[in-house]
Order: sequence, then C-alpha cells, then structure tokens
Amino acid sequence: MKAVDLKQIIERGDDENVQAYLNFLEDLELVDLFYIIDEELYSTVISKISNETLSSIFPFFEKSTLEKIIKHISEAQLIKILNGMETDDVAYTFRELSNVLTMDLLNLLDKKDQVIKILSFPAESAGSIMQSEVCVLNDEMTIGEAIESLRKQKQILGEIICVFVIDKEKKLLGDIQLDDLILGKFIDPINKIMNPLKYYVDPMEDQEEVAHSFSKYDLSYLPVLDKDGTLLGQITFDDIHDVIENEANEDILAFAGVSPAESIADSGGNKFKVALGRFPWLVFSISASMLTGYVLTFFESQTANAIIFASFVPLIMNTTGNVGTQTAMIITRNFALGANEFGDFRLPLMREFLVGLMVGMMAAIVTFLVTFLFYQDITVSIRVGVTVIISVVTAVLFGMFVPIGFKKIGVDPAVAAGPLVTSGCDMISVSLYLGVIILMNKFF
Repeated sequence: MKAVDLKQIIERGDDENVQAYLNFLEDLELVDLFYIIDEELYSTVISKISNETLSSIFPFFEKSTLEKIIKHISEAQLIKILNGMETDDVAYTFRELSNVLTMDLLNLLDKKDQVIKILSFPAESAGSIMQSEVCVLNDEMTIGEAIESLRKQKQILGEIICVFVIDKEKKLLGDIQLDDLILGKFIDPINKIMNPLKYYVDPMEDQEEVAHSFSKYDLSYLPVLDKDGTLLGQITFDDIHDVIENEANEDILAFAGVSPAESIADSGGNKFKVALGRFPWLVFSISASMLTGYVLTFFESQTANAIIFASFVPLIMNTTGNVGTQTAMIITRNFALGANEFGDFRLPLMREFLVGLMVGMMAAIVTFLVTFLFYQDITVSIRVGVTVIISVVTAVLFGMFVPIGFKKIGVDPAVAAGPLVTSGCDMISVSLYLGVIILMNKFF
C-alpha cells in the first residue's frame, strides 16, 4: 500500500483498515513509513502504534525525523516510550535531541541514574554506548539458585545475551554460558562452570578501539569495567555494529571533504550550516588549482613546444591524483583496522612503494609509446615518460605519509585521503613536470 492510499483511508475515517495496515508492518517498515507519509499524518499513525513498538523503533530514526515525531507525542506518553527503551538508546536519544528533551524530562524516567551515568561519559567513548541492563549472578550461588535468579531477571531485562558473575563488591569475576548453566547440576556452585574474565573495556576507551576488539577477538559482547574492576554495563554486537557503520560513513564523507554530520536520509537541519561545512575544502581546491595554474605559466617562457608539453598536464595530474588517493585510502583503512604504530605499517609501506614504482614504470612505458606515436618526437616522449614515473612514485609517498602525519597530530587521517591528497598531488606533479622539462633542456 502506498502512502497516498494510507492518507485516503485516514481521511475517510476508516480506523479499522488503518490499524490492520499498521499491524501488518514490521518494525523497520514502520520506520520507513514515517519517511514516506506527510507529517500531518503522524498523530494518527502514532495513536495506532503501541508504546512498546514505539520504544523499539525510536533508535532507528534520524534526528530531524525524530524531532518531528516527538512534537506529536505527549510528555506522559514520551516518558513511557523512553522507559521502554534500553539505557544506551535513551542516552543516545537525549544526546541527539538535547535541544528538545530537557533535564526535567530525564528526571522523570525510571532509569534516570543509569542514563545520567552514560551521558557523563564523553561522546564516542565506550561508556557512552554501553547499556546498564546486565544480567548478573553472585559467585556464591549454586546453579539452581542462579537459574531461579535468571527467571526473575528475565522479566525485568527482557532479552538476556550474556550472564556475568560478580563478587560481593560487584567486581566482575567472569561469565557463564547459558547452555552450561542449563546442563549443570543444581547443587554445584556456579564458579565450577564460570569462565574467567578475559576481555573487557574501560568506559573512557574510544569506540573505534572497542570496535576493533570486537572484530579482532570475534566477540558478541564486552563488559565495561571501571578502574576498580566494578561492572558498569555491557556493549553488545548490535551496538558496536552501529559504531562500525557510522565510522565507515564518516570516513567516506571525510574522504569526499564532506562533514560527517551530514546524512542523505536526514533531510532536515540547517542547510546553510551544511554548505558552510563543505566550503573550506572547496576554497582549498580553488587555491590549489590557482597555484597549479600559476606554475603552468612558466611553460611558455622556459621551453619550446610549450603547447605540446602543456597538453600532457591533465594526463600527469589525473594519473598522480588517482595513485595518491588510492594509497592514502589504503593507509587510512589500515588505521581503521587497528594499525597505530610505525611497525604495523612497515611492510604495507614497502609494498605500496614497490607497487607504485612498478605502476609508474608501466605507465611511463605506455605514455612514452603513445606520445611518440602521436608526435614522432623522441625528446617529448622521454620527458613525459620520465615525469610520469617520478610523479607516480612521489604521489605514492605523499599518499602514504600525509595520513600518517595527520594521525600523529591527532587529526582524522580520512580527511587527508580526499581533497588534500588530490590537490597536493596536482601541484607536486605539475611542478615536477616543469622541472623535468627545464632540466632536460640541457640535454636536448
């Protein structure tokens, strides 16, 4: 059924068909529905959806859409919806909608202390994405007592992903697999089937490092511990999956010189602010192009056949720009996969240099042959061919060390993989091209 059909049903006052239509949709289909229908229909649709369902779909909305939805929900209903969400999702919602949701509203929540604790951690830290709802057992319990405790906690927590074992001081000792718990003898102590603590994360650790730990050790969850070893919460794979997706999106947008705050799905927001976020890289590209053009003015006064040599400038710039960008993206990807020390890059850097050298030699041979075929001038062909190999190798080095330099000074290396490397390679390649031509004037 199309959104226009739903609108017609609502206008006819056919509540039963509206309810039947909404009942037919899955949660994610309900999310999509709000992006299709007009805002004037929000109130009617929301009134047909249970608070439990609204709690489950709230975390999937973009900021601007969620702001529109909240306008059609009373404060009392909004509190019920937030109380039905996991603490990490509630904290995320308050952080995203800080201009809409107030501290007064936060104080009315059942889990306000847990949410405030999560909000106290810096954005993009492990503590900011953890959930406080954890299933815990005391290390002095028997398996029978543990199972009975699980039954009670299940009613409060809902889904139980992992079971942690703590001591009297709430310090984490380890975890228990549910199948071991079910198959164990009721009279046995739970420490008999407990797995000792192996992996955990500090609440102040960057979420990218947490994502790397999930990937490296193939984890489905990680406990979050304070400096004393006290269990604060847990991070599950679905939470870290969102982090991985967001970080990948940020890298892609940064590569294109676009602010990570932008989103295709988010049609709201301040358009001027979005345009202003893109403008600095545009200014940089314009400046770099003007500087490159200024370098080109030296052709006419420094060499004969200036028009012929200038015709190869786009070839040189495109070749080196592509090579430099490819190399920068590979180095940036290594950072995303957890490489931080120079030793982690030693072999990849050597490989990229050798690959760049071979690519440069192959491109130089092809350029030399094609140039000679068209112009029948060996001097022009040699100069262009030599420039290609030198420029390609230089572009590889530039593409390698710019992201590493950015990482060293604490700037996202993905920023270096886009406009900076492309524009930089353009300026360097044209300067090298002119230098080679002038230098070889002494021999030809």
